[in-house]
Amino acid sequence: MIDLLYFWLIPVLLAVAGVPMVFRAYVQQRKRRAMRATATVTCAEIAEYDEPVVCEVKGTAVPGPDGPVHAPFSGQPCVWHRTKVTVRYTHTEHRDGTTETTTRERTLHDETHGAPFAVRDDAGEIIIVHDGEPVDEPPQSLSHYEQAGGDVNLFGLHFRVNLSNVKGHRYEEWVIPQSQSLYVLGAAMAADGRLVMGRPDAGPFIISTRSEEELSASLRGGLFRAYLIGGALIAASLIWLLLEMVHADPGGHLVRLLL
Repeated sequence: MIDLLYFWLIPVLLAVAGVPMVFRAYVQQRKRRAMRATATVTCAEIAEYDEPVVCEVKGTAVPGPDGPVHAPFSGQPCVWHRTKVTVRYTHTEHRDGTTETTTRERTLHDETHGAPFAVRDDAGEIIIVHDGEPVDEPPQSLSHYEQAGGDVNLFGLHFRVNLSNVKGHRYEEWVIPQSQSLYVLGAAMAADGRLVMGRPDAGPFIISTRSEEELSASLRGGLFRAYLIGGALIAASLIWLLLEMVHADPGGHLVRLLL
């Protein structure tokens, strides 16, 4: 039984680690290819589209039809925001007569503001209908950790009392401020007297605070590393299985192959 577990466990663990990395690299590669194949257009050109056309626009962020918004935690004026609250707590387990206490974290809240905003270029403005779509590299406007418990002042001594297992909460916030440079790839068209861009029927929908060149270079480096490491892990799992089936020493052979 132990030999059978040994036979399957290590290659499965290697494959489980490698496959997601290869898939992530594939997604990044598709995104980068879509960027290279998509033309950059102006708002004046989009005004001629009576049907959705996949294109990319570059400009600065401005408020959408509902006007400017304010980030919930910092109060900073912006056109988009994301907020996240994480709790940090102690977890105690009793097992086999021993007690083990560890510190864990859990996300209590993670929300993205979904109202449309606009991108302005030299020729006009286009409304970005994103429905809470993730934004690439938004500036972080706040990261604050607040310890749990209450402050006590006793005979001139100041200390904090906490009677629960909660150690504290981290509050984080990201925003797209007004006038932030943006690169957006999506399906655009003129509709009801205004220009609108949203998610294409096929392919990626990209909203980034980085330039097209910066994002492309980042994707290229990331997919290369993911393909290399993920492919190596999958290859190692297959080699392990092959060596086990011929009753060789897979651990020793893998070490020699890697060295």
